[in-house]
Formats: sequence, structure tokens, C-alpha cells
Amino acid sequence: MIFPTTKILESPRCRLRYISKEDIPHIFKAAQYPGFTDGMLWGPPASEDELIKPYENNVKAWNDDLAYCFTIEAKETVEFIGRISIRKKEEKDLWDLGFWTHPEQQKKGYMSEAVQAIIGFGFRELQASRIVACHALWNKQSEKVLKKNGMTFIEHIPEGFKKNGKWIEENLLGITFNEWKTNRAEQVSSHNSGGCAPST
Repeated sequence: MIFPTTKILESPRCRLRYISKEDIPHIFKAAQYPGFTDGMLWGPPASEDELIKPYENNVKAWNDDLAYCFTIEAKETVEFIGRISIRKKEEKDLWDLGFWTHPEQQKKGYMSEAVQAIIGFGFRELQASRIVACHALWNKQSEKVLKKNGMTFIEHIPEGFKKNGKWIEENLLGITFNEWKTNRAEQVSSHNSGGCAPST
């Protein structure tokens, strides 16, 4: 199913919207922070013009129903927070996540909300049976975000991807539709009984 570019996902504090060329200056600024792209397939661009082709690739992937890339912004201030994508894998009904937070917006809990929203989108609307995500072994913050949203360890990948001539080790985590449904039921039950549902 191909979704219109007006598609919006929401969390308590965030809005996930279709990407725009107006996002490029924010992406460029984020990529200039030392170490920001160390756990990503891409490196710091030398100019904003280098980000036009990746933007066009994301647009094409959306139109081809292969991947849905969203810009994350704050509901109240419309500040740029980061990017999150859900991408179709070769295995039937399997999708994977990728995300990053602008360094100026990190450690505020935004990405946990965005991941929760896009996992829901994946299971409810993309009809995924399982959603997975990889993180660089040293990236404990990404691991924390994924586990907070119900993902569990699947396997260690010694040669995850190559960066600057060196292999980056990764861990693969995932969650099935049934696990997600059970987690949601438990959260609702906890909330209704007066307990505290897990924060996001």
C-alpha cells in the first residue's frame, strides 16, 4: 500500500511527517557534529547539495512502497528533531527501522516516542509480521530506545557494515506482531488498574 505524502504519525510530543527539502539545512547541521554519523552508513556531507540525492532517493522509495521516511518535529514548537524510516525487507512482511536524533535534541525521550509511533504504523498499516532494527554495538542509547519499545536481541553481527575501511559490529533486535499486541494489552491493563504504564 502506498500512502499519501500527507500521512502524519503522532506521539504525545512529536509529529512524524513527510520529508521536505526544507529539512536539508537541519540534516547538514546535525551531520557536522563530531562523531554524529559514526554509526551510520553515510558520512558528513561537504555541502547541503550532497543531501539532495538522498532526499530524492527517499521520495522514490516512498512512491515505490519500499520505504517510508519521516521527519520528526516537536508538536508545540515545530522544531526539527530527527529522522526515522521503516523499510521493506526481502522476507515477506518483514520491515526494518532506522533513525537518528539531531544532537541538539538528544536525551529528551523524543526518539522513544517516534519509534513507538512507527512500530504501530508498521504493524497496523503496513501489515508487518515482524519489525527489526540494527544498532552499532557501542550505541547504547539506540539499544535503550529499541528495548524500551519491546524489541529484544536476535543476533550479533560482527561485520555489520563497513565504515572508513573498518567493519562496524552491530546487534540485531526485533519484535513480532504478537509480541507488540501483547505488550500493548499489558500497558492498557496496567493503566486501567491504576499502575503506571511504561513511559515512552
